[in-house]
Amino acid sequence: MFWEAPVAHLRSRLLQILLPALLSAGLLLATALNYPLLTLGLVAVSVAMFWAALWSAAVLLGGRGARVLAVLALGLGWFAEQMGSSRGWFFGRYTYTDVLGPRLGDVPLAIPLMWLALCLVGYVLASLMLWRTPVHAAPTLKSGALTAWLAAMIVTTFDLGADPYFVYVLKAWIMEKPDGGWFGETLQGFTGWMLVSFVIVAVFQALAAPRRVPAIGRQTRLAAWVPIGLYASGLVFQVLFGHPIEIRAIAFFAMGMPTLIAWVVWRHWTPARAEVPQAQPVYSVPLAPMGLQADPLADQTVAALIGPWSGADGATGPATDRLPPLMAGWTSNGALADWGQDDVAAAAADPAVVAALRVYVSEGRALPAWADAAKVERAEAIFMEQGPLSCTLLFCSSLPECYVLPNLAEVLHIAGQLEQHTEHRIRQTAAMVFPVMMKGGLMDASGAGVAQVLKVRLIHATIRHLILRGEPQTVRGQVAPLLQAGAPTGMHAALMSHGWDVDRQGLPCNQIELAYTLLTFSYSFLKGMRTLGLGLPRADEEAYLHAWNVMGHVLGVRRELMADTMDEAASLFERIQAQARGQTVSPDARPALGRALMQTMERTIRLPVVRGIPVPLTRWLIGPDTARAIGVDERVSWPTRLLFGAGRLLVRLIDTVVRVFSPGFSLSRMFTRIVGYHLLTHFLLDQTRPLNLPDQLLNPLTDTVAAWSDDPGAPGWLNRLEDRWTTTGHWRPAHGVGTTKRPVPDAEAVAS
Repeated sequence: MFWEAPVAHLRSRLLQILLPALLSAGLLLATALNYPLLTLGLVAVSVAMFWAALWSAAVLLGGRGARVLAVLALGLGWFAEQMGSSRGWFFGRYTYTDVLGPRLGDVPLAIPLMWLALCLVGYVLASLMLWRTPVHAAPTLKSGALTAWLAAMIVTTFDLGADPYFVYVLKAWIMEKPDGGWFGETLQGFTGWMLVSFVIVAVFQALAAPRRVPAIGRQTRLAAWVPIGLYASGLVFQVLFGHPIEIRAIAFFAMGMPTLIAWVVWRHWTPARAEVPQAQPVYSVPLAPMGLQADPLADQTVAALIGPWSGADGATGPATDRLPPLMAGWTSNGALADWGQDDVAAAAADPAVVAALRVYVSEGRALPAWADAAKVERAEAIFMEQGPLSCTLLFCSSLPECYVLPNLAEVLHIAGQLEQHTEHRIRQTAAMVFPVMMKGGLMDASGAGVAQVLKVRLIHATIRHLILRGEPQTVRGQVAPLLQAGAPTGMHAALMSHGWDVDRQGLPCNQIELAYTLLTFSYSFLKGMRTLGLGLPRADEEAYLHAWNVMGHVLGVRRELMADTMDEAASLFERIQAQARGQTVSPDARPALGRALMQTMERTIRLPVVRGIPVPLTRWLIGPDTARAIGVDERVSWPTRLLFGAGRLLVRLIDTVVRVFSPGFSLSRMFTRIVGYHLLTHFLLDQTRPLNLPDQLLNPLTDTVAAWSDDPGAPGWLNRLEDRWTTTGHWRPAHGVGTTKRPVPDAEAVAS
């Protein structure tokens, strides 16, 4: 039933709130009945801190982030204290008294609650001090480690004054070594606080770091202030009541500086972000009108090819099935310059068709005046340096994110190409991405990126004309479905008979959808690199965005819908996805597309436990909300979940430690390279199904992939370990891919 999913979601949310609420109430009741008033007051303060921190985390980090941080802080905090009190680990030997109330094992329950509050305080203050925002979005390995280190220092600074007070005044625990070097506490204890709080914050960032800074509003302003207020209240208490008296001066400076800095940054953060509009056009360009904007150059060209529409039966002019043999001559960027003069297919074609295409090619192949050759060259190098990792992100991030927009997914669904021909769609996407990102793909005459993109641009315009059965800029309102006997046969018939509501859905393949698709190949890749802990320097990220913007210009995307920085890209990406989330679609084509993609990738993996890895990997890269929207929410076996979850955590921890001594080391990159190898060999290097690309492009592509067999940044032994999961030597198909003869595809194959 349609209400089952919302009811289940509501039940889950209620349990997430009610369960900790009931446990908190039970803790307070047990304390009130069995302990003195002082203990009840201490437990009540710890419960209040816990709930304040949990609410703040839910607002700033999202529900999942808050849950992950809570589980880590409560679980690891309790474990560290239990091992400390029973075995002397981390903090030295000590014994808790009854002052802090009911216990779990040897540890009062109030202690893990305070661990959550202090770890959130440390994380938020560290983020404000380092990054000038209350959360550190999409951290890299280095930036995440730096944030965790400063957070651990902030937490330990609080402990400098709190521990002596708990020992001397409250007598909450008894140290086995009465004089450990710091007012009744051991110096080992502060090392333990640093270690445990660093691990909690670092692991949280590895598992559930926010992907973007939350939007500014009254609630987020308050949520960002709560950790500052908690730390400031501790500062005031220690300055007024710290014992011994030396603690008061120490607290004033040690806790006062991070409190003051965080508060000043918070004040500058909120008004600037909340009240001043963003200067970049991509932040403020209205999206709604862009839904009715398409691509005039390509649309006019297709209109000239198709001719005037005659009723519902189609056009009376030249048919689109003449396009494929004509576009077959667009083999390189240089070939576009004089196309039509000596081309055999053009000589035999209708002169009006050739003239229209020559105008299109002449205008379309011109690169924008703002194109920067150095940035494009750097972006090409980045794509090739990452090699198979680039392919993993293409399959598990870029392609799935493409399906988020309901109307774009509906276009794909109309032709049935993804549910029934998923591999074909993957290969056709790669046939565009590789020519664009290979050396010289956009800027050199010998490259083929511009030529391939112009073909795709013309296909988009053809789809618009077929769905609307008319010129896109003149069609408005409802395009009624065609009533036919039986299901339409062929892609063109399916597109023409489907129907479309322009006022509600906008134009098919409109400017919003084109700009969003562009972001899935640029921003999603860079975001995925950050998620994997392999984030690039800012200059490299902006060079990568720039190269894809040049490609977007050739594709017909308007300049104001292009992002030049990661912040701009994140803002535009989120705005478009938010608009998509507000649309109600029935039936929803997206889940079928997402599941078909996952199942296709799973079939490339033979080991049973590893076969389901694409699902959690994709869910991690694109986020749980997006994954649910496109149907990547199927449950995988618990061994697969355990393998992925534990492996992800272990890999991040090992990478963090080893890269201090060996900067080129990365297990994360190695494992994603392995996944990319298997996807590459199945989808792109299969000799029985060569890519539909010219031989002069296929042969360099094959040589490029062959060179990916070793990771140049990794130690030799790590490359040898990778070979055990891939293959030894160059990554080549059994026979030369370029030697296979491919027939010229028909119109429907090109349109797909």
